[in-house]
Amino acid sequence: MTPHPVAVEDAMTLSRRCAETLIDLVEIKLSCLEITDREDQREKELLQRCVQELNAELRGENGALANFAAPKRRGRRPKHLQLHELHVA
Repeated sequence: MTPHPVAVEDAMTLSRRCAETLIDLVEIKLSCLEITDREDQREKELLQRCVQELNAELRGENGALANFAAPKRRGRRPKHLQLHELHVA
């Protein structure tokens, strides 16, 4: 049985087995990660993005170009939106 190659960045291919192994390793890292500061949170988000990209590659999509959920906004909501929410409630 020959592994099915997965294209990554047009310059390299990974076999399906290697891509699945990488996903497993990243998920293990995610499960061990303790979030204590913003840097840890950014690392967690990057690792989650890696899993999403690898899964997209396994589906035959270009993982770097696939649409994913936008990252959460940083900071507070703008004042005009905060005030609007108070008047709606």
